[in-house]
Amino acid sequence: MKIVDVVAALIEREGKLLLARRDATGDQAGLWEFPGGKVEAGESQQAALIRELQEELGIDTTVAEFVATSELQQPARLIRLHGWRVSDFKGVITLRCHSEIRWVVPADVHSFELAPADVPLIDAYLRAYCG
Repeated sequence: MKIVDVVAALIEREGKLLLARRDATGDQAGLWEFPGGKVEAGESQQAALIRELQEELGIDTTVAEFVATSELQQPARLIRLHGWRVSDFKGVITLRCHSEIRWVVPADVHSFELAPADVPLIDAYLRAYCG
């Protein structure tokens, strides 16, 4: 079974979290997620997240702390999604692979149709930072 490590950013700004909607062309099209991407061989999770956010959104980020890991079993692979809190970024968000973004109060994130692996991340975030 192939294991794929992926990182996701829980980006905070003014008491809200950034959600990004997957575009219509990829896996889990139209679902909302915390942006991020695959960890490359030899790359730390933090470095992967900084790179992915630059590639996907055009922003430079400061990765704060680890939030949680969730696992999603697919037929041919296991996805391990590692969520990290991002407390600061520089630049203007540019949509390069998402169809839209929204800033959402953390307690309202569950009202969006989330990608399945992102659900445990928001649950862990709410317990740790909004409890």
